[in-house]
Parts: sequence; structure tokens; C-alpha cells
Amino acid sequence: MNPMTGVIHVTGEHDTGKTTFALECGVPAKQIVFFDDDVKGQAVVEDLGRDKFGVYLDLVQAGAGMPELEFFTFVKEKIDSFPDRYGAIIFDPWTRFAKSMHSYVLTHPTEFRKNYAPMGSIKGAQQWQDTRRLEAEILGLLLTKAPLVILVSHLKSSYVNQVKTGKMEPDSSNTLERVCRLRLWLRQNPSGSPVPIALVLKRADQKILTDEGNIRTVSILPRKLVPEAGERSLWDTINRYREHPIDTRPCTEAEMPDSREMAILDGTLTEDQKFVMLETLRLGLVGPDEEPEPPKPETQQPELTEAQRGILETRDMSPADTVGQLQDVGLTMSIPEVVKWRRTQ
Repeated sequence: MNPMTGVIHVTGEHDTGKTTFALECGVPAKQIVFFDDDVKGQAVVEDLGRDKFGVYLDLVQAGAGMPELEFFTFVKEKIDSFPDRYGAIIFDPWTRFAKSMHSYVLTHPTEFRKNYAPMGSIKGAQQWQDTRRLEAEILGLLLTKAPLVILVSHLKSSYVNQVKTGKMEPDSSNTLERVCRLRLWLRQNPSGSPVPIALVLKRADQKILTDEGNIRTVSILPRKLVPEAGERSLWDTINRYREHPIDTRPCTEAEMPDSREMAILDGTLTEDQKFVMLETLRLGLVGPDEEPEPPKPETQQPELTEAQRGILETRDMSPADTVGQLQDVGLTMSIPEVVKWRRTQ
């Protein structure tokens, strides 16, 4: 079976085989570009032989000591230099390169907008929007170099008000939630098999034409992948479903996530995680590796013109409409700022 195409994001627990999953994608090693930003990847490459890969880039060594902007420029130039002849590009992990994009946006603002909002909070939000857009553009560029792009990321602790919730989440941006064709969260196989199980954060599908010429969508995967006997790779499991898609049939018991797995898929907390978070909040504790941020100084509001003040004082106008009217008279405010102004006047 031909390898899948598109952008695939794989995350998951420690020692579940995320790098192994990426390397076993079904593309011959000579057609793989491997961006290795994780020390353990070097051992895998040494076992196989560096010359067995189409391109192998050790970003740990090459990017040692590089500031974010320099690292972004280095990697981007490497991507631009590749001809469009490879079968797959693997980034393991994607996180450092993705985070370096914000530095590029900050230092090259005119490439993204003619003007930014004068208010700092809105300008900061616009810069992060541009960072996410840049990330999507680079993923599109990678797809011009290879039909399959696999991004690996680790997990990070989830915090609410500097308090650990006990929940883990992918160390990646919401750009991957939008642009990826398939997103997987690998977990240890409870059977003891070295082949992991996977929770499907975003399911792959395929489009078909009916006899009448209409387009229909067929779901390929269930929300939980469990390898069967004889399947030596999670890709064997995925290819089984590619041959026999789940479509609209009911899931089997093995394909149904349990309560903890459903919490991962839905981005919610389990009952024990809620208890830990609430107790930590009640006791006023913060996470051991997080310090509370100092309070931010109040932003000095510009002097309002008569027209601007009149719009703000029109309290029967919704905050959203107020924001639009204010922009027409030269003042940029966010909805929360409009609500706060009205409450304090």
C-alpha cells in the first residue's frame, strides 16, 4: 500500500515510539529528509547509517547556542535548498523550529502587515496570529518538497493560573489542529507489546464520488487504534483501516476510548485531575517549575475624542459593534477593553 500523504502530527507519552512511528512511514530511507532535533534520534541514525537517508540534519549539534532568529533562518534556508524530489520529511521534534517563527515575525513585521494596532495587547495578538500563519505557510512549503510531512512533538504540563492541572497536552500550536490530515497521541500498549496504541486526535478521511457524481466523505479510522496480533507497527494497523475503513459502522469495544482517554481526546479533565487542580488552587500553590507572573502594568489609554467617547457611552450598542465603530474613528480597542471601560465609567 502506498504511504499516506499530507501533514501528520504524532505526540504522546515517553517511550511510546514516536520517532519509530515516523521512520516506519513506508517511504524508503533514501527518500526521507530527517530533521533531528532530539538527542536520541542520533542513535537510531547511527544504527541504520547516515548515508542510508536522503538527507539527515542533526539540529541538536548544528543549532547549538543559536538564538531563535538565527535558528529559524538556518532551518528555513535548508528547506528552501531542497529539490522537490523526496518522499517524506520528518521533523523530530517540530517544537523548537515552530517557536522560533515568532522571532522572525517580530523582526520582519512589514512582511506580514502594513500596520499593526497601536494598542500593545492587540498588537501582540496580531503578531501571534501572523506567527501561526507563517507556520501554516512553511508547512505548505514542506509539502512542495515531499508529499508526506510528519511532525513529532512531546507532551507538556497543562497549567491554569500557574497551577498544574495534572493534565498533559501536546507541545505544539493550534496551527497543527487546523492543517494536519491526521493527528495521533501514542500510549503504552496495556498488553505489554512494544507496538503502541494510539488515540486519534484528528481522523483521516477520504473523499469518494457516488454513482450520481456527488462527493461523500468516508471516515477511515476510529478514535482509538489497537494493533491486532501479527501487526508489528502501528502503520500496519492504520493500513488495515485504510483497506477497510470504519466509515459509519459502530465501534468495537477495543476501538472505544475509556474515560481517561476520552478526556485526552476532548481536552477535558478527569475527576481526579479536577480534584488535584481545585485543591492546589484552594491552597494557593503554584507548579514547581512555574513562577507566578508579576502583575502587568495598566496600559495607558489614549485621550478620547468626543466621537470616540460618544460611541463608548452608547451602552445599548454591543461590544462587538462598538469595536467596529471605534475603528472607524481611529481608535482600536478589544471587546474586553470596551467592557472594562464601561464598567469603570
